[in-house]
Amino acid sequence: MFLKEKSFLICLCLILYSIPLFAWSVLTGNFDVSCQQDEAMLHCEYRTLTQDNVTSIEANSNKIKLEITDNYAYPETNDTTAILFLIDTSDPARQNVIEKNKAHIKEILSTLKPHHKAGLASFDKSLNMQSSIGTSSFLLLKSLDNIKAAGKTTELYRNLLKAMEQFNSIEAKRKVIVLLSDGQAEDKAYFHSDIIKMARKQSIVINSIGYPRSVSLSVALQTLRRLSEETGGSYLETDSTYNLAINDLKKMFRNIDNGGSFSIPLNELYQSEKPVNSVTLSFSSNAGVKRIQVPINIKIKKNFTKEPVNKPIMNEENIISSPLIKPAVNNAPIQIITKQNPIQPINLWIWYGLPAAFIIIIIFILITLYLLWRKPEQTNNSKNEYRPYAYLISNDGSDKRYPITRTICRIGRSKDNELSLDDTSISRRHAEIHRNSDGTFDIIDMNSMNGVYINNEKVGKAELHEGDILEIGDFFLHFTQLASDYSLEESTVMQKTRTPTH
Repeated sequence: MFLKEKSFLICLCLILYSIPLFAWSVLTGNFDVSCQQDEAMLHCEYRTLTQDNVTSIEANSNKIKLEITDNYAYPETNDTTAILFLIDTSDPARQNVIEKNKAHIKEILSTLKPHHKAGLASFDKSLNMQSSIGTSSFLLLKSLDNIKAAGKTTELYRNLLKAMEQFNSIEAKRKVIVLLSDGQAEDKAYFHSDIIKMARKQSIVINSIGYPRSVSLSVALQTLRRLSEETGGSYLETDSTYNLAINDLKKMFRNIDNGGSFSIPLNELYQSEKPVNSVTLSFSSNAGVKRIQVPINIKIKKNFTKEPVNKPIMNEENIISSPLIKPAVNNAPIQIITKQNPIQPINLWIWYGLPAAFIIIIIFILITLYLLWRKPEQTNNSKNEYRPYAYLISNDGSDKRYPITRTICRIGRSKDNELSLDDTSISRRHAEIHRNSDGTFDIIDMNSMNGVYINNEKVGKAELHEGDILEIGDFFLHFTQLASDYSLEESTVMQKTRTPTH
């Protein structure tokens, strides 16, 4: 059994020795650096996230200046940058935005260089590959012209993961996704951290262009900004009319096509007498010097020699000089006298304070539980006193009531609306009802596909009155400020309950 375990450990050591000793990457400041240690050589790749070019690179460890070899700038002759344009086509009411997306992509395509290999995809509920990465510009432009808004749920995170899978079969030195979206993400089973983890694992950069849906919904663009910042990409945002400066579009890949690679021999560090665990890289540019510490794995071999230990000679002078040792008399054994530790007094706080504190905590917990037990009764009373501002009642025969409990009530197909109506005739953000400070209500059409009608009249913005009939898509809703028990509050009618006397 012992021989089997020993053989397994030897094989494991040989396997580990045959692979690179250390792999490391970091995205810090304005630099994206990754290094891989292979025995006595450290291979590094880097790029800058700004327009500042690196003028020189130095490497030091334990005050030893290391040599920089094989220093190449990107791109080299056979290097390839794989690009995938990804367009959000989830809302048919935003076809005008899709047309802007096409115009911006065409402008970017005009700036591509021979080492750029581009592809095109669109997404709403699922990912649709229009042109694979490496397609000719002619076919890519033809596919671009055929893209239209689809009008389905926006599953941003899941489709980004699907888009990253398209790079698995592509041999490219650098990879980038150009995401064009309004930042809305309706998939709840996938998260921001999933995208960042996969992007860093596959070395994929996300450059994004944000198209604000409206002033109130432009906060969703923070999703795109974070995706770009945390993957080492760049973020652009259009104005309210979805326009961008041409110069900004031409700089789309400046954060990709820069930097380079280099190697550092580590033989000199193996001869160091001090332990070595890192190499400091110094990148000089117009913005100054950026220093990054790269961890390494250096095992220094030391020759250990057994040196004699000088033990003191126990003579009579040495023995007498120690106050705890009595000198030997007539070859009697030496007696060592040790001091007895003083008896520590009992700490009364420990014996009496801790039980008292424990009892106080128990009493506090019991009081808290009692108050929580009484709280539901008070909550029920408060619920009875609560009244919504108004109601929307369905006119389909079910008389379903939708309470308006906020000063702004959003109506649409998206689940994050206060009133969510799951029907294809309803836009994701169809309309909003605003409660004014004077108690009146206004309804506003949010550029919906099928519009908003009040009493069979199409409106953009109008004041709501008691009894108005709202037509939103295929839904007819009755507006009222009266509660469901209003009929119970009618005035009392005098009835004759006694027989008249003659």
